[in-house]
Amino acid sequence: MADRKKLATYKFNKRRDSVFLLFVLGTFIFWFLNKLSNTYTQVVSYTIEYVDLPNQFVFQEKPQENLSFRIESDGFYFFSNAFKRNQIQISLAAIKKRDQYAYYLPNAELKKQVRSVIKEKINLLDVIEDTVEVKLGKKSFKKVPVVPNISINYHSGYNSFSGIKLIPDSIIVSGPEMQLAKVSKIKLAAFTKKDVITSIDEKIEIIKPEIQKIEFNKEQVELKIEVEKITEKTLMVAVQIINAPSDDVVLYPKKVKVTCQVRLSQFNVVKANDFTVICDYNNRGSKHIKIELVKKSGVVSSAKLNTNQVEYLILKE
Repeated sequence: MADRKKLATYKFNKRRDSVFLLFVLGTFIFWFLNKLSNTYTQVVSYTIEYVDLPNQFVFQEKPQENLSFRIESDGFYFFSNAFKRNQIQISLAAIKKRDQYAYYLPNAELKKQVRSVIKEKINLLDVIEDTVEVKLGKKSFKKVPVVPNISINYHSGYNSFSGIKLIPDSIIVSGPEMQLAKVSKIKLAAFTKKDVITSIDEKIEIIKPEIQKIEFNKEQVELKIEVEKITEKTLMVAVQIINAPSDDVVLYPKKVKVTCQVRLSQFNVVKANDFTVICDYNNRGSKHIKIELVKKSGVVSSAKLNTNQVEYLILKE
């Protein structure tokens, strides 16, 4: 009998608590809805979507992304938009020019546009920003050189006679005029190779500068290096004197050794008359005149003299 009483009491208390909770919840809902029906004033921020960009114009810099304005509306509007990212279209058709790249929309124009797109239940009180400024200009094109970062080490007995070739050696860069002015060259990714005995034909990526809205007509360039087996050749080349007062100046020795590196396949092509060694009488010392290699064969990669001076003698009658 006691258990029945306890069970009945428990059910009664539980039913009473439930009714009380429902009453509290109903009261809160009524209060909340009553609050939402009130009118509030608040500053809101909308992300901007720019439209009607004048023909042939592009943004020179990243434009303003948000527009803030003070509005008046009921709580239902503010509550329903509390977790939304609202966006508003701003037309640049009526844009005004300030200087070469600076354009702006005055506050009055902003208010006009905002009023035309916001909902009827919203009362626009003010646009916080005095103006919206953007940087506009034409899209430009510019040809800039590529700058290699190449380290090549050849195996003994091998070298390149043609040198490094980049194809292309420059690329076309396009984008806003203001940003394009910052680009004078394009660097290439580092390329390193050791103990090279064969020709190189590789693609190298360009390093894009961190500049907004810049486009490149090439993402990479081709590196070509012709590598050949070489040998050393020594020739005896006659020394020519210039600015001598007469033919009575005698040089000793009359020929000097020139050592050069040449393709193995063209060893016999290289002749002594492919080189020119001179000395200037006006730069003579008391007994010697400095000599200089002023011309070398077009098929050798390097050439050097085994001495830098010769003796001279002036003959007298």
